[in-house]
Amino acid sequence: MPAWDEAAVLAQASRLRLLTGQRGAPRAVGGRLGRAAGASLELHDTRAYLPGDDLRRIDWGVYARTDQLVLRRRQALVSPRLVVVLDLSLSMAASPAKLALATGIAALLVQLGRKEEARVDLWLAHAAMQHAPPGPAAWLAALRDCAPHGRAGLLADPAPALPAFSERLVVTDGLYPEGAAALTRRLGREAGSLGVIEVLARVEREPRPLGPVRLEDVEGGARDLVLDERACAAYRHRYERHQAGLREALLGRGPGLVAVTVEEGLEGAARALVAAGVVAGGPA
Repeated sequence: MPAWDEAAVLAQASRLRLLTGQRGAPRAVGGRLGRAAGASLELHDTRAYLPGDDLRRIDWGVYARTDQLVLRRRQALVSPRLVVVLDLSLSMAASPAKLALATGIAALLVQLGRKEEARVDLWLAHAAMQHAPPGPAAWLAALRDCAPHGRAGLLADPAPALPAFSERLVVTDGLYPEGAAALTRRLGREAGSLGVIEVLARVEREPRPLGPVRLEDVEGGARDLVLDERACAAYRHRYERHQAGLREALLGRGPGLVAVTVEEGLEGAARALVAAGVVAGGPA
């Protein structure tokens, strides 16, 4: 069971505000003008077409003039819709601190969604995609009791049926071999926005030479290797390429990639979320 600090989460939630919806915007019957795109008559913005988008939303006039595929998005006259997806593949169990922080961030986002009167969906991604029962008590209970298992995680079948135009925040360590395109195709289809909060320990970002070691991969078994400077440099190169690919895949989709370091704890995570424009306010 992840030992995340519920009191610390609630303290941060009291000082932060999720940047979803538009405060002070005119209200409509049954909802409000949201920041996410929707189907109202008010133009929200445009963005480049991305694989998985609805072809019916392409602005063919712009295509005829510029040969560029651009989507027209209109502002939703509804309450904001927030989807939080927590990666619970086995790599998240590499350290109790990483799992606790990732789970605490998911709990914080759920709490902030409630403050914004958003319609919140919580998904737990392990050997299968599990949709948590609705309601704050059920969400917190699901996060208290969750545990990593299985290797599939965010790519578990069947793919989740996420609400169209929802604002989606994925909490993960990003350690999956399929790459960024697979993630964004699966979780970014018809999204109003998509952001990835990457939770890693410092040693996972910057491994140091240790000499001959036996490494235990929680998803792939153990193996012996020499962790020298050359091996560490190769790892860092692969990691930087992975991050670059993820940033590129998330470009134009919202807050992008938010890197969080386990050792900085929930307060450091709050600062990173503020800097990325996911939330506003100051950490506790």
